[in-house]
Amino acid sequence: MKLVGMMSGIVALAVAGCGGSRPPVSTLIRDFDRYEREVRMIEPEAPAAEAWQAAHEKRTAADPLVSKGKEDQAYPLMAKAVADLRVALAAAVEARSEANADGCRRAVEEARQRWEEMIILLEQTERVARRSVSGISREVPPLEEGPTLPPADPVGTAPPILDLPTLVEVWGTWTDEAAARGVPAADLAAQFDQSIGLAKGGGAGGRDLHAYIAGRTLQELQGRVRTQIADDLCARGALLVAQLGNERDAGLRASLDLERSLRDDLRTELERAREEARTRQQQIYEAMRSLEGKYARITQSARGTIVSLADILFDFDKATLKRNVEFSLVKIATILNQFPEMKISVEGHTDNIGKPDYNLELSRRRADAVHSFLISQEVAADRMTVAGYGMTRPVADNGTEEGRAKNRRVDLVIQEQP
Repeated sequence: MKLVGMMSGIVALAVAGCGGSRPPVSTLIRDFDRYEREVRMIEPEAPAAEAWQAAHEKRTAADPLVSKGKEDQAYPLMAKAVADLRVALAAAVEARSEANADGCRRAVEEARQRWEEMIILLEQTERVARRSVSGISREVPPLEEGPTLPPADPVGTAPPILDLPTLVEVWGTWTDEAAARGVPAADLAAQFDQSIGLAKGGGAGGRDLHAYIAGRTLQELQGRVRTQIADDLCARGALLVAQLGNERDAGLRASLDLERSLRDDLRTELERAREEARTRQQQIYEAMRSLEGKYARITQSARGTIVSLADILFDFDKATLKRNVEFSLVKIATILNQFPEMKISVEGHTDNIGKPDYNLELSRRRADAVHSFLISQEVAADRMTVAGYGMTRPVADNGTEEGRAKNRRVDLVIQEQP
């Protein structure tokens, strides 16, 4: 995150908005215009856009007062308007970093799938050769999402409504989070302390104004911390993509070397095994395609046939299957029972709305619900594995409703048993 320009502007506002001598309203108007130019460049959506709108409403109310020379009445409006814009900018930068992080998650997922395809190919070769290749990792490291943060109010049209002692306590919690992640916050700390002091002492503009600015300053700090976490995730994601790419290349070379070492009869056996696997995959894919519709998407990759069950199988924010969609799962179970040689990975996923730890738990409970239902339909438990991945393995852009709908899913990954 590039903080230098933002920090210099914030320091200027801290001196202008909270100092012992009140600056002219014209200074705040210049600050407003400067921050708005930066916000406009990002073209934010909610919640940053809500804070931007709140700033405009205050500016609109202040303008006629300024034109009439009533600066004492215009000053609190413009000071709050600038505080709103600063938060809008912080929230817009955070949203941009979150969008980048979502793209990094997708890049890792694509690299992970390519790595998994290599493992499938390598293990096919190893089974025929009756020996294993050493030095190739069989477990992919996860992309760590980072620690859970303390709760925070959404940016919205106003700062959190907290009494001053609580506001100071929450501020302390978030400065600890900032320090733990190396997030620069000295400028905001000076502004917050000054605002709290003036709020307690009834400084120029009154308690309400300075408590408002302190609350917005807290939200700025929260935005900076979340931005840093998103940027850190992308940095880890880039390293993981490179690692997975290197391991995939090494695995493909090992598989090719092993294949070259096979006797002619074993090489023929390997080709026959691969062709039979492709035929079985095509058969189950064709059988599952008849179920494609609003409840399921059917795709095929080297991982196998993937049945993506839409989240409309569940009530909102719940993990209990709806009664009126169980018939679709009965059909899926019937087809699975026609291919007993296939293993099934039941994988739960969510979009990126909400807290990562909650999404992880919800995805696992939904995967468990599908897993339990398939067992009730006599799909053998020893054929299945179950896992929840939360928001960590998106297959589409979470920036659109269509993409989020694709990410809210339970996948049945159907592959030949080793």
